[in-house]
Amino acid sequence: MGRIREPVAADADRLGEIHVAAWQAAYRGIMPDDYLDGLSAAARADHWRVGLSRDPRPGSVRLVAADDGDVPVGFLFGGPADGDADAVDGEVYVVNVHPEHWGTGAGSDLLIRAQEALAGGGFGTAVLWVVPGNQRARRFYERHGWRTDGETRTEEVFGTTVEEVRYRRDL
Repeated sequence: MGRIREPVAADADRLGEIHVAAWQAAYRGIMPDDYLDGLSAAARADHWRVGLSRDPRPGSVRLVAADDGDVPVGFLFGGPADGDADAVDGEVYVVNVHPEHWGTGAGSDLLIRAQEALAGGGFGTAVLWVVPGNQRARRFYERHGWRTDGETRTEEVFGTTVEEVRYRRDL
């Protein structure tokens, strides 16, 4: 694996590609195929371009895992839980790694660095939300010491409604 770094605006197109490829691989059979097939890397890139053009909020964590050529292969965004600057818990908002790089350590490197950053930001615990049927992600988080805490929610995520279960970890 190359390195973990902060994303830059020039990464937006690649983040869009990663986002779509990861969702299409991870959520096939969990979310409707027509929804997954209709995802647009260009639309996701526009989303990331807007987000990366803004100054990070206090306590935020924005990371990419890049290959040896400095091309992003995965990303992680986090910060205060629910985006609330006064939150007691940190939160990992999103982790996506391109399926071609699953099992390479990129996701682990991102998650470990994020946990360190959240702890360094004063958070004693962190949360994240996972689609219950995403068993690969659930096993990944559990290997890193995350555990479900019994909370669930229904969320609208990029145009589709998903059920999610919350995981928690002491930092």
